[in-house]
Amino acid sequence: MAEGVGVEWVQTSKPGLVSRAPEEFEGELRELRDEVRRLREQVAALATATARPSPLDERLPTFVGRLDPSLEGGVPKGSVIAISGPGGSMKTSLALYILLKNRAAGRRGVYVTVEESRDSISRTMRHLGLGKEDDFLVDIARLRIEREGAEDIRDWLRVLKEFLVRRYQRERFDLLVIDTMDVLASMAHLEDARNELFHFFHFLRSMGVTTYAIANVEPAGGGISHDVAFLADGVFELRFSGAGE
Repeated sequence: MAEGVGVEWVQTSKPGLVSRAPEEFEGELRELRDEVRRLREQVAALATATARPSPLDERLPTFVGRLDPSLEGGVPKGSVIAISGPGGSMKTSLALYILLKNRAAGRRGVYVTVEESRDSISRTMRHLGLGKEDDFLVDIARLRIEREGAEDIRDWLRVLKEFLVRRYQRERFDLLVIDTMDVLASMAHLEDARNELFHFFHFLRSMGVTTYAIANVEPAGGGISHDVAFLADGVFELRFSGAGE
């Protein structure tokens, strides 16, 4: 009886087939295993990236009771939200509240007042008990008075864009309030309001800044508020509530 079995690699006699040594198969097998391992690592990395919240999923809270839960934590970062309503419906107060609460939470914000003066906005802040710091206020109203020929400037949207870019380069703010879009549109003498506001809102979104655009609702309807609400990503509509409503 033979003590062992010897194995010998024998070349096949079948035409057209090339014989290959076991070492070659082992080398290819190792390469396949390495490729499978790399693919598994790539799949795991993709799964981790998918599970991690993307910047587009980030939300900025309003800090208004019962509103944030209905908004899944707040408004989407980088969106444009219209705050519309008739005069006296506290649109400015709501915008100030949201901005200042976010500043208190560590975020940066800029409030651009187009109509009211800086002092008027500061008084509103103090009246609401929202503090006295007003370094975030940008008074376009004062700029209109002080800047020579300001009333003759037609492209106020461009002026505001350039200012916001400079301000953002100096201070990467998260939140912007424009109060109000009505006066800004009037100053800019918009020929095609909806089209020009569309491009302006696109510019704001491209900055990644969450914007609250205040718009007055005219008693007879119409006005720029309709275009602002149409182009915005969302609308906070403020109305008076009286007895029987």
